[in-house]
Amino acid sequence: MDMFARSQGEPLLRKNTTAAIIENDNIRANAIQIERYEQMQLKRKCRTKAVLVILTLLCITGFLTWLYIDHTVPEFNQYRLVQSFEELNSNNSTSDNGQQPRIILLWNTFFGDERWSLPDDLIDPSYFHKELQCPVSNCVLTNKRDLFPQLQMYDAILFHTAQPFSVINSVPSQRNPRQLYVFALMEPPGETKHILSDERNFYNLTMTYRTDSDIIWAYNWFVDKETGMRILPTEYPKWRPVPNIYNDTAIWKLWPNKTKMAAWFVSHCETLSKRERLTAELQKHMEVDVYGKCGPMSCPNGSPECDKMLDEKYKFYFSFENSLCIDYITEKLYKVMKRNIIPVVFGGANYKQFLPPHSYINVEDFATPSELADYLQYLAKNPIEYMRYFWWRQHYELRFYSPFCELCQRLHQPQYYLKTQSYSDIEKWWLKGSCRFKSRIKF
Repeated sequence: MDMFARSQGEPLLRKNTTAAIIENDNIRANAIQIERYEQMQLKRKCRTKAVLVILTLLCITGFLTWLYIDHTVPEFNQYRLVQSFEELNSNNSTSDNGQQPRIILLWNTFFGDERWSLPDDLIDPSYFHKELQCPVSNCVLTNKRDLFPQLQMYDAILFHTAQPFSVINSVPSQRNPRQLYVFALMEPPGETKHILSDERNFYNLTMTYRTDSDIIWAYNWFVDKETGMRILPTEYPKWRPVPNIYNDTAIWKLWPNKTKMAAWFVSHCETLSKRERLTAELQKHMEVDVYGKCGPMSCPNGSPECDKMLDEKYKFYFSFENSLCIDYITEKLYKVMKRNIIPVVFGGANYKQFLPPHSYINVEDFATPSELADYLQYLAKNPIEYMRYFWWRQHYELRFYSPFCELCQRLHQPQYYLKTQSYSDIEKWWLKGSCRFKSRIKF
């Protein structure tokens, strides 16, 4: 029986075993195919990634090649300069006397602005001629240190000294004796975050707001409409006489709605001039609306809405400086002069040198805040006297003149490099006696 069972079961066993072997072979074959498919897919992915990497590298290489050519190869980098010179010559400009162009380098940023408010990284002679309207325009101004192979090839280098230089490449390591190093600054000494004691005998020219600078860098200039002449800030500038009566139609129309007294936009609340204390004293005698971080009112300073509000609602605007420094006048004052409102000024400048007479009210012409408030209230009630403060608009207008024009002109003077001075102690020149800490009005 056992023998029969074994004999009957052997075919079945062999059959099952064969089926199992076939099934295992199929599974193994499928596994091999799956593995091969996965390997093939992996190779495809690798090839795709490789192609993408290669294309990316080619794009980066192409961009870097273009960047290198555009910035370092003179034939490409200076093409538009050549074109600019051709345009300049085609205009029959003879003011440059056929001299070679002078190249000016902006060494560091102007409060983070690499272009110093100019429209491009490279300003060519056509911009000096057409946009800035410089009498001498054959100059190039750039922030590109690699425009030439060596820094010694630049004719002048401007250093913005209101902020520290970077640790790397703080100043040029080598210097051409023919180069002019320019001390450029628009901020008062108290805001100069720079170690000037390390830079003795370093600068040849100064370009600041101060009248004793080699180049005066002003926000605006008053120009006589009839003669087209700039009114320079001399000790006794020649202003036209103030009329006894002056009518301004635009302001007369606004007068009925000018019901508010004075406005002040301010963001620095504690200052060396103590202007915040002066304002607090004035508020005891008159209405003063303070806008910004230091007051309860808000309006985006410089926006059309704020300008319209000053024109239509207020009679006076406080233009109080944060420092009482010689010749220092902020841009805000010149902007206010263009509005239909009288500026009340407080600062260290001799305003008679910079502004037309009877176009502003100087805080320090009064002994106390109470006296000043009384005079402002008098004007607020007498529109005819108020109107006289706008007489100057009949004869003068405000214009901007770029200091780069004068620098370009200086660089084209014969043997300009032999006539340069050297500030042996720039720190002393900039700081000593430049500011005062006591106001002439008691508060």
